[in-house]
Amino acid sequence: MTTHAKLSPSKAPRWRRCPGSVHEEAKYPEDRSGASAIDGTHSHTLLEKCIKELMSPFAFIGQTLKDDDGEFVVDQDRAERVEFAVNFVMQRRIEIDLASHVISEKRVDPAPLLGVDGLDGTIDIRIVGKDTIEVWDYKDGMSPVEPDSYQLEQYGFGAIADIPTSNREQYKTITLGVIQPKMRAKGMSGIAMVTISMDEFMSRAQKLVADAKATQDPNAPVVPGDEQCKYCRAKGGCSALTNAALEASGIAFANLDVATQAANQNANDLSDDKIREILEAAPLIRQMLEGVEAEALRRFEAGQPIAGLKLVRGRGSRAWTFPDDEMAEKLKKMGLPKDAVWETKLISPAKAEKVTWMKRDGTKKQLTDKQLKLMATDYIKKSDGKLTVVSSSDERPAVELNAASMFGAVETLPSWLS
Repeated sequence: MTTHAKLSPSKAPRWRRCPGSVHEEAKYPEDRSGASAIDGTHSHTLLEKCIKELMSPFAFIGQTLKDDDGEFVVDQDRAERVEFAVNFVMQRRIEIDLASHVISEKRVDPAPLLGVDGLDGTIDIRIVGKDTIEVWDYKDGMSPVEPDSYQLEQYGFGAIADIPTSNREQYKTITLGVIQPKMRAKGMSGIAMVTISMDEFMSRAQKLVADAKATQDPNAPVVPGDEQCKYCRAKGGCSALTNAALEASGIAFANLDVATQAANQNANDLSDDKIREILEAAPLIRQMLEGVEAEALRRFEAGQPIAGLKLVRGRGSRAWTFPDDEMAEKLKKMGLPKDAVWETKLISPAKAEKVTWMKRDGTKKQLTDKQLKLMATDYIKKSDGKLTVVSSSDERPAVELNAASMFGAVETLPSWLS
């Protein structure tokens, strides 16, 4: 597991919005890295190796690499994602200045510049030219990330602090950018960036310092919100989140009679405003419930039972005791016909896009870009997604169901209809 600073850039979206979260999270043990986080760490490891050794990620396919989250074998899919990042960084370096240099996985600390400790973090890619600094963050996820964010901003101050004081005046601009290879599957470029004048960027330092110092107050306020609560370890025991979620939905918290109040509200009798209030509060309510359930489980597992609750097991699943081939023989001996023992079905489009196979000469193969394009245009049909009600601020286009609004009123009928 990677060690993070107390006020790490990756947690800036949380502690800058909720200064009290730092003290609250300290009460809980560090979370173990999830599968997505581990996968992302492996991609960062391969990216760092390729940039430092000036090698293509395809040269590492089939090799076993190791990082803080364990060993992994480099496959075609990971190599392609990292190759996209490597190619972009090298091209970017040329566009900026042939004399510019690229630094990968560099630990930086804004303290010498801002005078506040605990803000250090590791920049994925830094490119330094004659008069500009670029900070790039590699993301392996499918949710778009804005480049002008608290996290990238903090990395930016770290990058500036890492430059000798006597040389800082030569830099006129700073670029914050995100490289997200998987976004190409959504028809996006996979690159998001913003360039800011150095004077404007430095004007943000005061706010960052104030936000950092606010977390040092033992009575720092807890400020719930969708963005800051999402990955907070303390959300399961956060009364501020609970109250905010229920208040936003219009459900009072008096007498702890939440369930009854919610059940007594007939959806057919709710006003439009009340429906909007409840649905807009849904993300906070879900986070509250997920956090409370996780906290209850943690207490039971730690030997701290909660009166009125108990720990049970779900239905679980069943599987054969023996390997498939051996089990098939046993079933056939019991009288089951072969075509009943084995069943096959066509793989899904998503699996077909990722499948790899070995040729007789030992080389690894997968569908080419041309074949993938053919498959996408001629072999795959996409159904409409399920209709879902969301906030009007959601980036997706609205679905028009009322056909009447598509036609204007006809003031005069044509003569042949009169």
